[in-house]
Amino acid sequence: MLSSGGRQPDPAVPVCRHLRLLLSTTPSYRSRWRVYVRRDSHQDIHQGAIAQVLADHLWETGEVPETETDLPRRLKDRVNRALAGHFIAPATLRMFIEAFDMEPRDANALWALFTHPDPAGPPAPAPAPRPGDGPVPPSPAYETLAARESHRIGADGLPAEHHALEVIRAREPMDRYVYELDNRAAAVEVVRGGRAGPVRRSRGPGMYGVEVALTSPLAPGETASLEYRIFFSRSERPPPTFRRGARPRLGNLEMHLQFHPHRVPLRVWWGRWDPWSVEPFEAEQVQLSGELDVHRFLPSLEGEVVGFTWDWPEV
Repeated sequence: MLSSGGRQPDPAVPVCRHLRLLLSTTPSYRSRWRVYVRRDSHQDIHQGAIAQVLADHLWETGEVPETETDLPRRLKDRVNRALAGHFIAPATLRMFIEAFDMEPRDANALWALFTHPDPAGPPAPAPAPRPGDGPVPPSPAYETLAARESHRIGADGLPAEHHALEVIRAREPMDRYVYELDNRAAAVEVVRGGRAGPVRRSRGPGMYGVEVALTSPLAPGETASLEYRIFFSRSERPPPTFRRGARPRLGNLEMHLQFHPHRVPLRVWWGRWDPWSVEPFEAEQVQLSGELDVHRFLPSLEGEVVGFTWDWPEV
């Protein structure tokens, strides 16, 4: 029943408002979705990136099969309703809490607001203080100072070996990092610097990602050196491409591709892709060396995908 002078409070508003505040200001939660932001914006939160975190959680727990590749897009409406304060169901709140591995005090505060939305109800704990006022600056959680990707094709035309090195520097506290690759790998092994999770479909067409839990969490300004070995399935024939994407700015990228003498391509191109495109928007033919390899160095890369693509001779 309404009182004579006011309205009954909307139960969604307090919990949605606090959820948004936690995701935008708590470094451990913020770093989880920041790694999926391809371009900077002036928003304090990115709904598409948050939908990707939720999708990764549902895929990893088996609640949704990995074949449902459009899951991040389907979750966007639910994320929008929750973060805009329109509506949040108990199952959705639980999904946010589990996907972001929230601290018990934060989870308890959200559930308290969900069950007692009245301002007179239990107050939520204040978020950790941070310098300055207004929304959190939209800078990425990290920058990649240098990266080297080496890819070798075997005599059967399938990827035989892939080795990668990266040096990243934190811009804000972070304990995880997403490594992207262009083909679905069977597994990614972190030789140095962290522990890899399962391979998941990324947001760009034909791109995949692996969340790496860093061996040592980074404070702003600290660096980590990461080394990977990628293992590919022998039962799947990937498209003839070797690409690397960059969300935040990447510096000093070196890419090296080598073919086996028994499996030489007709033509090889160096190309640039928009993150959402399957075909390159720019391509130039390159020549193989006497050792049947090609190499390219870029001083920087940001907001696009680059790499090599080739044609096999007809069998």
